Amino acid sequence: VEELLQFSRLEDGRFTLQVEDTDLQAELEDAVYSYRELFRQDGIALEYSSDRAEYGEVISGDPERLKQVFCNLLDNAAKHGGSGKRIAVHLSQQEGEYVITIRDFGPGIPEAELPYVKQKFYKGSSKARGSGIGLALVDSIMTALDGTLDLKSTLGRGTVVTLGLPVYKR
Repeated sequence: VEELLQFSRLEDGRFTLQVEDTDLQAELEDAVYSYRELFRQDGIALEYSSDRAEYGEVISGDPERLKQVFCNLLDNAAKHGGSGKRIAVHLSQQEGEYVITIRDFGPGIPEAELPYVKQKFYKGSSKARGSGIGLALVDSIMTALDGTLDLKSTLGRGTVVTLGLPVYKR
């Protein structure tokens, strides 16, 4: 219900971001470490890696909304790809932007459904719990932060979600 309310606020312009200099790496690592034990209890290994031990560059972002993005995507990876028993999160920096990939090793998304998964209420053939609003909300937040959201999936091999967020130029 909260996601639906936020999405409707976003659509009619009542949704505001609390934009500030944000340490993207810290926000991402916080979400990963928060979910790691929860997933372990479900038999899913949550792995995290980055190209550098520490990134000093900030982004212009909303920490609460970013946390919402990461939690939604990690939850989706466990819900839809958890049968693969592993989720891998990776952070890198390429050409002036941070790139985050979240990969599950589950059944994947049928190719015919992939173009629709970011539409609100779309659930496709998935029988997993949920409203079908999570990816639509994530896409809207990423757009509001001048970021990108891309999904690629291979049946039987899993799904890779890629987020791109520009490094803040002072």
